Amino acid sequence: MHEQTTTDDSGLGGRLPLLPPAVLDQEQKAIHDGLRATRVRTAASLGYPAMLPDGQLIGPFNVMLRAPQIAGPLLEWAQALSRSGIPKDVREVVILTVAAHWRAKYMLFAHTAAAERIGLSESVIAALRQGEPSSDLRAEADVARRLTLALVRDRSVPTTLYDEAVSAFGVEMLVALVNLIGQYVNTAALLTCFRVPAPHGAA
Repeated sequence: MHEQTTTDDSGLGGRLPLLPPAVLDQEQKAIHDGLRATRVRTAASLGYPAMLPDGQLIGPFNVMLRAPQIAGPLLEWAQALSRSGIPKDVREVVILTVAAHWRAKYMLFAHTAAAERIGLSESVIAALRQGEPSSDLRAEADVARRLTLALVRDRSVPTTLYDEAVSAFGVEMLVALVNLIGQYVNTAALLTCFRVPAPHGAA
């Protein structure tokens, strides 16, 4: 039987109701446990919620529970990227740039908090949320911002920008960076399709 896709009564699931842990099947429970041990814990350390006190996952994670065979490899992908050595400020600049382009509300909310937690300034965060450049970004972070826009908006990376990116990151980390951009385009698409909001009262 196909799940009904009515709007979640709590408002946090968007088009999909939140799933209490008690209703999860074995595959979903394995994904829930994996997310709780990794992405949910990371989210908490960065200052934003990915799970409610009763164990219900929010944001893209509630969506991911619906397809555990896909969610498992996605989680492995995310964990591999978290071990790739991408600097924290570069990571958050990339994510906020994707979020702003897609206008993905939960991602903007979550990674504004993450950017604040790692020490990005209010002016930098505000510029990123508006899709604007900032003279206060480190040079490498600005290269990453421009690379992200080139891929998600222009769908083309000019040779000069490619050379800058190779010089700034090296080829191996550049591969990781492009994968990070792709990961968050995937996340933004999930959030957009299922109309997942930011938590109530979030900016």
